[in-house]
Amino acid sequence: MKRIIALCAALLTTACRVEQMPNDTNNSANATALAPSAEALSANQAAPASQPANSSPVPAPPNEPGPTPSPETSPAAALAVLRVYCDAIAHKNYAGAYRMWVGDGEATGMSEEAFAQSFAKYDAYDCSFGKSGDAEGAAGSSFITVPAVVTGTLAKGGGFSLRGPMTLKRVNDVPGSSIEQRHWHIFASGLKPRP
Repeated sequence: MKRIIALCAALLTTACRVEQMPNDTNNSANATALAPSAEALSANQAAPASQPANSSPVPAPPNEPGPTPSPETSPAAALAVLRVYCDAIAHKNYAGAYRMWVGDGEATGMSEEAFAQSFAKYDAYDCSFGKSGDAEGAAGSSFITVPAVVTGTLAKGGGFSLRGPMTLKRVNDVPGSSIEQRHWHIFASGLKPRP
């Protein structure tokens, strides 16, 4: 019985010492007591994050890739513009499609009415695009070319197929440029009839 009492007293003394440890996270004994065991880590697959809320984020290692380009400057953003453009034409929203060209439609070389008339012959208009090249810069602007294939049906009957490059332009982030100018716009179309 004396052995059991002595064992209980030893356990209570140890428990009291653990409770009285200072609350300093730099204390190695305290850090060891708070660290999860290897068994706990393997059971949970990850240790809980214990970063203070007001601390700065840890910088990425030097071999990590840099920041991704902003969505407006990426080739994916240029491709998205072409998809919206083709969707506008397919839904006969010619005014919206016209404004997606550089200069609010000026780059088409047509009036808005003539532009709309040039698409009136199409009943169905479906686009697909290949992989774009890299953006190239010139005189404060960037250009990117995307191969395009357009198929569909004519209003008078029969099908059609057009193939060729479509070039987009954006003004680089230079002083004095507007947000609208820094978005991709259609600059030129090399779509030509194919049998």
